[in-house]
Amino acid sequence: MKKGWLVGFLVWMFIFGIQAVYGAELKVLAEVGPYKLYEEEVEKILNQDPQVQEILKSSPEAKEKIKKTLIDKWITLSLLGLAAKEEGIDKLPEVQRDLINIEKQILAQKYLKTKLEGIKITEEELKEYYQKHKDKYVEPEAVELRHILFSLPSNAKKEEVEKVLKKANQIRAQVLKGTKFEELAKIYSEDPNSKEKGGSLGIIKRGETDPQFEAKIFSLKPGEVSHPMRSNYGYHLIKVEKKIPAKALTFEQAKKQVEYDLREEKEEALMKDLIEKLSQKYTPKVY
Repeated sequence: MKKGWLVGFLVWMFIFGIQAVYGAELKVLAEVGPYKLYEEEVEKILNQDPQVQEILKSSPEAKEKIKKTLIDKWITLSLLGLAAKEEGIDKLPEVQRDLINIEKQILAQKYLKTKLEGIKITEEELKEYYQKHKDKYVEPEAVELRHILFSLPSNAKKEEVEKVLKKANQIRAQVLKGTKFEELAKIYSEDPNSKEKGGSLGIIKRGETDPQFEAKIFSLKPGEVSHPMRSNYGYHLIKVEKKIPAKALTFEQAKKQVEYDLREEKEEALMKDLIEKLSQKYTPKVY
């Protein structure tokens, strides 16, 4: 574990990431002057921080070592903080500005959180929102594809391109004469992920791939095999197994997305109203 990121990591985690209930009886893990480190604070980092979780996923036995490292770094941070105060660094104008900004950020986050938590959404509101925006909740058109990839670097020379293109056209000719596409994919495709599956790419929905590539594959008819198509990977022969038309999602199918969209809309409205009222109250000035 690198030491460099830990100091900065600790500063932000202990300033912004900890929501310990200080009114309760908490176990103190370390103490430096007026500062106390509580077990809940360290446990929250161990259990919720993505970086730490990534480390523990591959090395669960590292938990105690990480815990000790966090405590040691917290002590280092606290000692340096005390020393800075003794030398009056906390009174420097630039430090005062930083402290004010940190305080402002913490207060703003907490204030906004309490306001947003007040937003309630009923089942009736969800159904009404769904009905008003029904055309938004649609499973997009899709195609089930197979491909044969002929790898080619993007900076390939003209003769390399011509060679690969010639090979791709020869394989396409074999398909048109009746040879099974999937059998040729197993022999010639240079895509290791789909080769053994007969070139199967599964189902691709509109919006999931490069727009130019997408336009070409969606223009193919079921059973049709494309001419060689260029991408960043090389040339492809594409075969459309079937086309899946777009379909409207039912309320139950779309419910989670409906709730997300409605909440976002309500949050935006609340924020706009809040900022307007606060601006009238505190009259911001821009120089």
